[in-house]
Amino acid sequence: MNGYAKNKSFFSLLPLYLVIFFGFLGYSLTITIFTPMFLNYNSFNILSNKAVTLGFLLCLYPLGQFISSPILGALSDKYGRKPTLAVSLILSIIWYVLIIISLITYQLWLLMISCFLCGLSEGNVVIAQGSISDVSDETNRVKLFGYIYLFASLSFIIGPLAGGKLADPNLFSGFSFYTPFMVVAVLLVFVLLMVLLVFTETKVKKEEKISLFFAMTNLVNIFKKSEIRFLYLINFLIYFAIFGFFRSFPMYIIDTFNMSVSRESEFIAWVAVPIIISNMFLTGFLSKYFNVKSITVVSSILMGFFMFIVILLKYEGALWITLFLTAIPIALCLPACATVLSLLVSQKSQGKVMGNNQSLNVGSEVVSGLAAGFIASVNYSLPLIVLAVISIIAGVMLWLSPYKLVKNNKKIEI
Repeated sequence: MNGYAKNKSFFSLLPLYLVIFFGFLGYSLTITIFTPMFLNYNSFNILSNKAVTLGFLLCLYPLGQFISSPILGALSDKYGRKPTLAVSLILSIIWYVLIIISLITYQLWLLMISCFLCGLSEGNVVIAQGSISDVSDETNRVKLFGYIYLFASLSFIIGPLAGGKLADPNLFSGFSFYTPFMVVAVLLVFVLLMVLLVFTETKVKKEEKISLFFAMTNLVNIFKKSEIRFLYLINFLIYFAIFGFFRSFPMYIIDTFNMSVSRESEFIAWVAVPIIISNMFLTGFLSKYFNVKSITVVSSILMGFFMFIVILLKYEGALWITLFLTAIPIALCLPACATVLSLLVSQKSQGKVMGNNQSLNVGSEVVSGLAAGFIASVNYSLPLIVLAVISIIAGVMLWLSPYKLVKNNKKIEI
């Protein structure tokens, strides 16, 4: 790392944090806007299997990010962070315009293609993270990476709240489902200008070799025989339950309480609040008194229990409590699952294992969207029941597993 990189100001890195913010905001908008659009308003005149179609649509954006993240990361290694980031932002703006056109013209095929393409270009989150890593060192790494999670978490509050209001014609006659995407497209133009004018290249030495299929290779490695393959399965089940919950509960509350997009957006944003609070205070506090395996086991079981409570208390006011309680163990599980793996393997295996775990994370995000749609086509409460059972089973499996996280334990080589 060069001397200039060490002295970078927060303002010079702000474009990177905004890229991360809008990358996660796009994902939150698809859930917030498309769920009531399909279930309540049926804007595309789908006569049957609305939930299945919605589930397929919601998996396209993260699928695009899953495919493009390693490719964009590799391209930024070869050609530099700034030019790769700028091109990806230009493409994102174009794809958002396509989303707007598809919503105005009610073209479902165009909406699906544009969501997938938008996910592809917004895999640029990995470029922004790489740039921040370029300029971080032992003295500022925790702070700079903490800002990443802060901006990502804020996107799940601001995105749904603002998007839900901007899509509600009852608040203003000019608002429609495409309005939030118009606003994001305009704001991305300003982010692009900031990248071009404020951000300075952070990649000093550019790599020649491009590994375009890194994520796919990781998925193959996961299924190879290893001492932690069972733990990979447990993590996948927990991630599946977590991301399935984010897809399922908006469908459930819209069907059960007949909510408008504006009202639904408030509950989606509300779920992000305990996640931020837990990441800021609770995770560190609990880690001082309990080992990470115990935290993961209890959190996974509690997550499943509270999912059951969400559907058992069938009045709208209870959602403020039940969704809040469900989100707390979710916030604990996400970092804990990765930490359990990290503590089990040797330093040499950290990169490979964490890459495998990230592939599980994103892969479960894609699969859970499809599964939630298919299950919801039977009954909108059923996905939450299935996910609750899976979460509890995963917690029990980890509890009964032979993995011991002790300081003198022999580390596993992968």
